[in-house]
Amino acid sequence: MKKQPDYQSMAAECIAHVVREGRDLSALPQTNNPQDAARVAAMAVVAQGKPGRENIGVISLNSRNRIVGVKVVSTGTVNQAQCYPRDIAAAALAVGAVGIVLFHNHPSGQALPSHEDIETTARLRDTMRPLDISVHDHLIIGGNTFYSVTAAQEFPIE
Repeated sequence: MKKQPDYQSMAAECIAHVVREGRDLSALPQTNNPQDAARVAAMAVVAQGKPGRENIGVISLNSRNRIVGVKVVSTGTVNQAQCYPRDIAAAALAVGAVGIVLFHNHPSGQALPSHEDIETTARLRDTMRPLDISVHDHLIIGGNTFYSVTAAQEFPIE
């Protein structure tokens, strides 16, 4: 019997290569809206993180809102991960970002933010301001949906 190709594994491997190895990030989708950024964030969780655990990452943007870096900066347990502002700032500064989109996943599949998620967003906005880095959004990925803190709304990942 012929074995069926494992397309999910092949896709994860391709995504990992683009996110991890690619210096030219133009192959990644544009981030003109929260849906586009959520696709990139979901790819980063699969490629760089551990999808069964909570991962925190940052999409770094230049002055034209083009992606200049994508990095998972923290991997935690099944229901929490530590978010250190210095790690977020270091990832953004390393690629010369002037804007970021923070993201993390909820392995439970629930995309709605906790009170701590909202507080973290506010704290990071305050922390990044003196560095001239704007926090455009904080996306929470859960299953096939994501929540945009800026839009205060849940969306499907398409």
